[in-house]
Amino acid sequence: MSVFRFKDNKGNYKSKEFYYDFQWHGRRYYGSTGKTKKREAENVEKLVRDKLKTPVDITRIDDAFDQFWEEKAKHQSDPSTLSWRMQLLQDNLIDILDEDRLPFNLAEIRTKHLSKYVAKRRDQPNKRNRLPAPATINREIQLLRTIMNYAYDIWETDLKLPSFGKVLLSEPQARVVEVTKDEQSRIKEHLREDFHDLLDFLIYAGPRASNVMVRSGVVLRDEHIDFVAMVMKFYVKSKLPGGREIAIPITSPMAAILSNNIGNHPDAVFTYIAQSTRNGRERGKRYPITHGAFYSYFKAAAKKIGNPKLRVHDLRHTAATRTLRATRNLLVARDLLGHTRSSTTEKYAHLMTDDLRVQLEQAHSETDQAVESLPKKPSKKTLKGKRRK
Repeated sequence: MSVFRFKDNKGNYKSKEFYYDFQWHGRRYYGSTGKTKKREAENVEKLVRDKLKTPVDITRIDDAFDQFWEEKAKHQSDPSTLSWRMQLLQDNLIDILDEDRLPFNLAEIRTKHLSKYVAKRRDQPNKRNRLPAPATINREIQLLRTIMNYAYDIWETDLKLPSFGKVLLSEPQARVVEVTKDEQSRIKEHLREDFHDLLDFLIYAGPRASNVMVRSGVVLRDEHIDFVAMVMKFYVKSKLPGGREIAIPITSPMAAILSNNIGNHPDAVFTYIAQSTRNGRERGKRYPITHGAFYSYFKAAAKKIGNPKLRVHDLRHTAATRTLRATRNLLVARDLLGHTRSSTTEKYAHLMTDDLRVQLEQAHSETDQAVESLPKKPSKKTLKGKRRK
């Protein structure tokens, strides 16, 4: 892609500066050329491309990151996420080292630079103008630790590793929200009808949205469903390319939903009927439901029922909480969600405590009522009066 200038919805240029945006060996490179003339901007883009073609010096941050991408990162299950995290790390770390007038080398990175990185990232809003969560910044620091450990262990680079753990931010307890059955029904009233089966399926089966709809993961397709064994396969988040395969039993309600949707499209189980011809679609034809489309409709419906904070991911929480409440078994909920460690599922354990509290309150209330119904023991004063008579 050649250099370009951003336009708004009306086709007017938003900036005089030209930008570059291209891929090299599967990794995206983008940014401002700082130039307002196209010929000069193309020269800047050429310099960036030429730099990528020069021999790699793995002691430098940019070359080390490129080498790590080629050897490891691009083969992970979600390379696009790793790519933008690596870009953030690279840009900010170079700026931080530049402030201290240090070479842009991995070996120059110290704990104090990580601390500056964390402070800088906390003030950097994303495209939606929201500041990054502590967990987001921690994942970036942990990625840097992985890269530097890889450089030390595999490339045998002479490094003094900083204290990564000392700069990690405390993360709030995971937010667990259960969608009530009443909310589920009311959401459907404001959700397009060809999304209803998907909504119910997400609550029954509890997969991540990216495992079912078109996004970055492996989309649920017909070949992942086995009605003979009554099992379906998902490919969940993992360091393995393509994700880790898990098998989930198909229950009767799930089978009914899947039967209604299988065979409608070769690339996905869950589809929608196009209502317009936008982006080359044919009206009345079925297309795979994308995560972005479902997210937009779901959030609009949640707002209309008076609960705008509901998230698509809360449907996964709902599947876990309902399963846990019915089975009283954390291991069952763990297997449903595809967690490899029970500790990940323990955030739902408070539900068992809450339910136990309700049951104890009920038991104690019944005990109090039973005690009150017992005949009262006569007082000593009453007994003395009876003896005198």
